Amino acid sequence: MFYNSIRRYLGWKSFAVILGSAMALAARAQSPPDAAHQGPPIVRSIDVQYTGPATISRARVLAQMRTKVGRPYSELVAEDDIRTIYATGHVENVRIFGQPQADGVRVIVAIQTRTMLNEIQIDGATRIKPKKLRKDIGVKLNTPLKEEDLEKGREKIIEIYQARGFTDIDVQFHVEPIDATRGTSRVVYTISEGIKGAIS
Repeated sequence: MFYNSIRRYLGWKSFAVILGSAMALAARAQSPPDAAHQGPPIVRSIDVQYTGPATISRARVLAQMRTKVGRPYSELVAEDDIRTIYATGHVENVRIFGQPQADGVRVIVAIQTRTMLNEIQIDGATRIKPKKLRKDIGVKLNTPLKEEDLEKGREKIIEIYQARGFTDIDVQFHVEPIDATRGTSRVVYTISEGIKGAIS
């Protein structure tokens, strides 16, 4: 029997490909003839697998989980574990599924991690100091990179400029890797200040 508990968050093709072979192997596994008359299988091991840098440690992942070695495997508990791990903010995707083994089940926790935001670079700011903008936009360093937070930072820059009369302000951003091995990145905000005019 293939004990499977999956919740998909932000389904990315690269993440699905990583899981394909493992899930296919589990699907081919055959149940013992008397499995229907037995209780839930016992968790014999938990394997944490990463897509991307391990920006959240195995120990922290396991600490979020109620699924434990030596306990019966439960799909409902695994679903709760997925939600709890995702709530840490360090992951893009989480999947938990079981592969049967001779005396129980091997649990696989497949994680696609987020990179960490380590730098904020601001280009094109001449009327307002970049240092002040970095302080005021509310984007925090050394935290998991989230697109929605970067967008809020972009909107905050526009708001700051408009408050000073720059109604033609335009701001864009993109993310660049710093160290792919360690999973660190920088966000670059590019500002076109435009001409200062009356606030509409």
